[in-house]
Amino acid sequence: MKKIQGNDSFQRINYLYQISKEIADKNPVLSAYYGNLFINVAKKNVAKIHPDIKRQICKKCRCILIHKVTANMSIKKKNKSKMVEYLCNTCGSKKNFPAKKDKDYRTWLEKPESVVEVVS
Repeated sequence: MKKIQGNDSFQRINYLYQISKEIADKNPVLSAYYGNLFINVAKKNVAKIHPDIKRQICKKCRCILIHKVTANMSIKKKNKSKMVEYLCNTCGSKKNFPAKKDKDYRTWLEKPESVVEVVS
């Protein structure tokens, strides 16, 4: 079995992310604090955070964006393309993502050809 470098930091990041998501509906400010903690742990250890997790975090206040709990989601049309817009209830910042049925907007890490080896 291979030893994964920084495994303890990944576990800490995962734990802080879960706490942040769990407490978001009760106390969004505390959720933002835990979100800020796990971003700082990842930066300190030069760890890559999965794009799905990055999309759930507000860039300004670092609170977890959950539809109808800590953020409002709406669909906007811009230049014949649809955009999904998240508006953070804590700080008021906006985050936009493209949305179209026939296009594949997944990041390269989410595509199957990016996986070289699965470590269990």
